[in-house]
Amino acid sequence: METSHPEAVSAALEEILRDDLSVDISRVTRESRLIDDVGLDSVAFAVGMVAIEDKLGAALTEEDLLSCETVGDLEAAILAKVPAAK
Repeated sequence: METSHPEAVSAALEEILRDDLSVDISRVTRESRLIDDVGLDSVAFAVGMVAIEDKLGAALTEEDLLSCETVGDLEAAILAKVPAAK
């Protein structure tokens, strides 16, 4: 599956949250707020930015991340930045 597909981005984001950020993804939904519900902090955002770029090829800026309130917002931001499949 290509990473430009929403399902692939969603699966990769789940992996990043679980493996790189040690988040209990069983309680995370697309509506979960990144800071209030998921508990991400500035360090987690930095680690997440690197992991997203490594796994998905999407380079998010700090401004991109700060504009994301929920997991769904973050998925949309990643999808907007993922290189289009050739």
